[in-house]
Amino acid sequence: MKIGVFSDIHGYPKKFEKAMELFNDCDMILCAGDILYHGPRNPILEGYSPKDLIEMIGNVKVPMLIARGNCDAEVDLMVLDFPVFSPVVIYEKDGLRFMVMHGHDIDDEKLKRMAEFYNIKFMITGHTHIRKHEYIKGIHYINPGSIGVPKGDEIPSIVIIDDKNIKFINIENKSIIEEIEL
Repeated sequence: MKIGVFSDIHGYPKKFEKAMELFNDCDMILCAGDILYHGPRNPILEGYSPKDLIEMIGNVKVPMLIARGNCDAEVDLMVLDFPVFSPVVIYEKDGLRFMVMHGHDIDDEKLKRMAEFYNIKFMITGHTHIRKHEYIKGIHYINPGSIGVPKGDEIPSIVIIDDKNIKFINIENKSIIEEIEL
């Protein structure tokens, strides 16, 4: 099993391309939303090009599931070649359940109740643009950070989950930021 995880692209194709280089041999890619639009609170940085990003997303060779984020407008999603209708995505691989949501409209207690109720092993959220991992009652709560507009230490990052580890990876230099053993 090898699952790629990212969130909060916000319209930056070059950063998306760097993330996809790390996902080439993944079984599945999971995205926690905020794909094209930068949002009114985020600065527009150099390289912002939703139109170019649309084309790149359409050419991804690894299966990808995307949960809808708070900046994912209906008009933006109409131009993508695959649907992004659901605010929640559940994916199962090798008997392990992943739940993906942006996380902007749910508090931590509800998130934990949902994860327990649906027997989730990996709860993936985005929105904050800050990397995070917590392990509570057998569930990994993961925020991969943002590849487009990272906050905190401002390192654009993704996560790769395999049979042995959860790895937070810097997309700029491909270095491992943090590694958690499963």
